[in-house]
This record gives sequence, C-alpha cells and structure tokens, in this order.
Amino acid sequence: MLGDGVEGDAPPDGGPVIATLDLGPTTLGVGVTARVTAGSLNLRDAAGTSGNVLGAMPCGTAVPLLAGPSTTPSAGWWQVTYSPTGMQPVTGWASGKYLVADAAFDQALCGTSRVDSGSGDQTVDDIFTRAKLGVGYSYYWGHGSWRDDGTLPGSCAGSCPSCSHNGQYGADCSGFVAKCWQVPGPSPLTQDAHPYSTYNFFNEETHWTKQPRASTKPADAMVYRSGSAGHMVLVESTTDPFGQLWLYEARGCATGVVHNLRSLSSGFITVRREGL
Repeated sequence: MLGDGVEGDAPPDGGPVIATLDLGPTTLGVGVTARVTAGSLNLRDAAGTSGNVLGAMPCGTAVPLLAGPSTTPSAGWWQVTYSPTGMQPVTGWASGKYLVADAAFDQALCGTSRVDSGSGDQTVDDIFTRAKLGVGYSYYWGHGSWRDDGTLPGSCAGSCPSCSHNGQYGADCSGFVAKCWQVPGPSPLTQDAHPYSTYNFFNEETHWTKQPRASTKPADAMVYRSGSAGHMVLVESTTDPFGQLWLYEARGCATGVVHNLRSLSSGFITVRREGL
C-alpha cells in the first residue's frame, strides 16, 4: 500500500474533477503519458471501483499508459505506473474520466481543490437544502421538479406506475434523488427531469459509486431493486445504517415527498455521489 490517499483520506476514484479539457486531436492511448486531472485519483489493482485501492495520485501526476481502455468489468479504465517520490513504482488501474494526455494538460488547473466536476460541484448542505424544499410535494411517477416556495405541490392517487397525478410539480424516488444530487448535471429545481431509474442507481456507477452499507454517511442514497420494482432514499442521519434512519424520500402516492425516520430492508445498497 502507498502511504497517503487511501479511501478515507481521499475522495473515491477522483472525487472532485479538476477539469474537463478539449483534447482536440490529442487522445489517450497505450504508450502515451497521461496526467491526473482529479484532486486525488485512486489507483486500484483492477479496473473498476471494486478493485482494491493501492494508493492515490495527486492532480498533475504524470503516468505512462500501459494498457487499456478496459471494457470489462468496468469500461474506460487504464493501466498505469505511478512513481511516488522516494517510493517504489506501483502499477494499477485508474479511471480514464480523470486522465488527459500530457500535451493537453494545464498545470494551472490544479490550483483549486473544488471545481465543477461536470455533474456540478456540490456539498452535503447543498443537497439537503434541495431535499428540504421538496418535502410536501407530490409523488409524480417518472418526473422530478419542485419549487423553492412550497407552492403548487400537486397531488397523486392510485398505484404506481398507473397512478394519476394532478399538477406540474412532484417527483418519484429516483427523480427526487437525482435532482437533490444534481446528476448528471446542474438543473433548476423547477426544471422537470428524470435522468435515471432505480435500475441505473442500483446496477451502474456513473456519477456515483457503490459503498459498503456500514460506511453510509449523510447525503448518500440507499437503493433497492428487484425485477422491475425498486425504491431509493436520501440518507440524512447514519447513526446505525442497519437500523432506524432519518431519510428524505419520494415515498409513494399516499405520502409524496417526506422526511421521516424508518428502517430499510437488507436489500438496500448504499451509493455515493461523486465528489462527496
């Protein structure tokens, strides 16, 4: 293991992305020297976030690309060798989302630790501010929007997905979390959006990564999926991730968006937004 930067000390697999550059004709490829564009990019022993963390590479680190990009089990990862000062070189895999060719890199981009990651720079407070404003709005299957003044909450009746909704605003469970998290990109509260379903949050890792349930922290989401059915919530309090939790969620037609204390079944997994 390398010294500093293992998870717990550094954002997972890149955390806040320092920049997204227009590479023009310059692209990543085997034999090319790449540079890290994340504040701290994890180096793993296999492609994908399921690989063990070997260490973390700071923004601007130059690494040769030895193989890639990977296609399975996770696409877009590159095998690199990291040579930290005073330590033995370590070879592992890093996410290509946070690498650019050396010719396209600008060192000035590493001058800040917090910038727009492409999905919008967010804090836990930002996320909970949006969640609180959503409480009281109706459950709206396949949608996600609400106002910041609590007006026009709408109403919903019936059973999903054949429920009947009246009004312009409201959200279902995945639309609610996506809006609170601002993924895949920034959008006003009043802009209706439903970019992902519970299937995406449960099975994929795009603007989020899966985490052990025991490590759940505020502003993480917990998601369940079985067949075509699923549900997800935004976690506020994590004293006991396996017991009672304070949650924000678009719970259903009868309740709408609520802030409540309850437990979740063992089928729920934890996912964490990138950059948190």
